Amino acid sequence: MAALPPGGRRAMVATMTDTPSVKRLAAATSAWRAAADDAAVRTRLAVQLSRRPDLADASHLPAIAAMIRDPEIDPAQFERAGWVALGPALPDPADPQAAALWLDRHDLAIALIEETQVADAAAERVLSAVRRWLLLDRKTGAFPRLAAALVRQAAINGGAWPFDAEERAALPATPDFLAAYLPAPPDAAGADFDAPVTRAVAAQYGRWPYPVWQRANAVTLRSLAETLRACGSDAPVLPDRPNILVAGCGTGREAMTLARLAPDATVTAIELSDTSLTVARARCAGQANLHLLRHDLHAVAELGQRFDYIVCSGVLHHLPDPEAGWAALVGVLAPRGAMQVALYSRIARLPVAAARMRLGALMREPVSDDLIRAARRQLIAAPVPSVTDSRDFFSTAGVHDLLFHVHEDCFDVPRIERAIDALGLKLLRFGLPTPEDAARYRELAPHDPLHRDVAAWHAYEMGHPSTFAGMYRMTLTRAS
Repeated sequence: MAALPPGGRRAMVATMTDTPSVKRLAAATSAWRAAADDAAVRTRLAVQLSRRPDLADASHLPAIAAMIRDPEIDPAQFERAGWVALGPALPDPADPQAAALWLDRHDLAIALIEETQVADAAAERVLSAVRRWLLLDRKTGAFPRLAAALVRQAAINGGAWPFDAEERAALPATPDFLAAYLPAPPDAAGADFDAPVTRAVAAQYGRWPYPVWQRANAVTLRSLAETLRACGSDAPVLPDRPNILVAGCGTGREAMTLARLAPDATVTAIELSDTSLTVARARCAGQANLHLLRHDLHAVAELGQRFDYIVCSGVLHHLPDPEAGWAALVGVLAPRGAMQVALYSRIARLPVAAARMRLGALMREPVSDDLIRAARRQLIAAPVPSVTDSRDFFSTAGVHDLLFHVHEDCFDVPRIERAIDALGLKLLRFGLPTPEDAARYRELAPHDPLHRDVAAWHAYEMGHPSTFAGMYRMTLTRAS
């Protein structure tokens, strides 16, 4: 590599650290140090850590330790940041006994294992090695705290960590530790829908409820009204007590967040899977303005309601006819209502297609937890960026949704544009996932501060094809 000019290294470091995300995280960290008891301050720092966990370091450990068991904070926001910050101190998996001693005495590590899924490859390697040693050397009694934490982690991640034949053979002799490997599956309810795809999708989420989460932030940093105002002066103004629909709520995470974002609203959340709804009802207990129903999105008109705001995130592309499902939602949208839709990007999902090709024959086998573990083992050995570093890669339900879904029909920008026109909708804003993306988009399309130029959006994705790995996100209203 060519030598840097005088002062060049300093300039390079400054450029790497002088980004919007770095500045936001630094400001949130400073605010936490000044007012650690302020719920909004804690929430803001947690949100910033979720957006850029790679920026976490030892200076963030006190804040993460203070928040990890906080019932008002979603621990998934720093499940990765915590392990990244601990990274230099993590023990060597080649010495599992020393690693077990370190983990058992480390309060933050135990809390990260118990409170949320472990979504970090290095941490999983250490913990898998320790789990194996505890089992094969029969040391669970010497480390009851750590053993119990590993049982809890398996319940959270669905038993996602691969293990070998020697471990499987040893499990019957250690029944109290069996659940650290093979947690009890949910009671999967039947799926009695007429359409084969709908029935298959409901059955999948009946066995692998998704998404994996534990609790939501109690404090919201911006109201729904403020979110819509950011879409422009022509965005709808919702009534004081809006009627809101979450179409396809899964285990309820987004519905819970939205109910807290709009506390004066009535939020109806519908879902195909009884099992997912059981999880949602447990997670969302006490949220009085949220009503959870088993109902097919295609038959949403049968609810007999009009909705001022509709959210449909990660659902339409799993329908047998996504545009028909989208049309059903438009049919119940109030005349001055708005909707937020999130869809898979065909381009951003190309790494998923590559991972499926790499899995080869595994893709043709019936899906089971053992198959998911085998797929994870294969991809851990030969990682596929943006797949193996996805949060979904670290749970059985997430892997099923990411790689083995029974049906998906991805979109591209031209298809979205056709659907918007055909459905009589108007694009208010499309979302960009990071401040850096927003800054780059401004350079490409300075004429489009509200992100409504579909051609510019398409051009941006062509230049940055991984941008929408977390789905296209759009806010829309009726064109008339």
